[in-house]
Amino acid sequence: MTSPQLSILIAAHNCGDTLADTLESIIASLGTAIGQAEIIVVNDASTDATQSIIEDYAARLPQLRSDRTDHRNVGKVRNHAINLARGDYVLMVDGDDTLLPNALAHRLTTLRQTAPDILLSKIIEVRQMPSTAQWQPAEPALLTTHDAVERFLIHRDYQAHFIGQFFSRELIRQHAFPDFICYEDTWLFPQLLMQSKKTLFTSAGFYLYRKHEQSLSSVIDAGKIACLIAATEHMDEVLPSHYEHLITCHWLDIANRYHDELRGTPHGDKVKARIARVSLGRFLLNGKIRTSYKRKMLTVRKKGL
Repeated sequence: MTSPQLSILIAAHNCGDTLADTLESIIASLGTAIGQAEIIVVNDASTDATQSIIEDYAARLPQLRSDRTDHRNVGKVRNHAINLARGDYVLMVDGDDTLLPNALAHRLTTLRQTAPDILLSKIIEVRQMPSTAQWQPAEPALLTTHDAVERFLIHRDYQAHFIGQFFSRELIRQHAFPDFICYEDTWLFPQLLMQSKKTLFTSAGFYLYRKHEQSLSSVIDAGKIACLIAATEHMDEVLPSHYEHLITCHWLDIANRYHDELRGTPHGDKVKARIARVSLGRFLLNGKIRTSYKRKMLTVRKKGL
């Protein structure tokens, strides 16, 4: 059997209200190139109509394969889906998001012509569907490793999303996601940027990310904060030391957003110590650091956690 060019991986948990729309958008986005792709849906412990929707589409769409797990852990589910994939490239899609028509067909041509390790593009964040966004193709630009990492750290053009981004299967299989309930992508993303020998970026977005109040990162608790801190620690481990100040901005975000939850806790002490190790003068004089983060640094140093 000929391997597909692209494996589209969906980690599905209780997305019975949206999964059919997601699958229809993938079909429309592939267009006549649907034979070059496979769609793998992993149903993780759903208790709604998710499984019946998967079975309905599998019965009439030969490109779709599925499996069931009971991990209740997005990191484990993503690793499982990657192990099932046969494509040259992997694209992750959430079960409540949608893709723009014909965009994937164009992306497959780009991947075939350029053969990158990673192809990144902007994510289009939407609050409600349907969206008025339209597909507007644009050719990708080659990024140096430094530029790719720096853009990620300053949230320029893209963040630590695996959804809507293309990774060579060979690259992504070398580094498993951690067993996190969230922020598993924040943990792994910078490591893959460092390992990639050819990273491309295009401003042409095709992935509509549905941001809602019940998103994993929107409803925070101690466990999720612990995952975020572990992911940010991993940035310090896998990125060269000259990115220390830009990584510190991510630590400042944690201190600023979760001040009340962190006060007087071991995690709070860890965040405070990481920020305190940075030379204040050098941080304030660093031209890469936005003024807003310099203010946050002064506030955290003055008030603490």
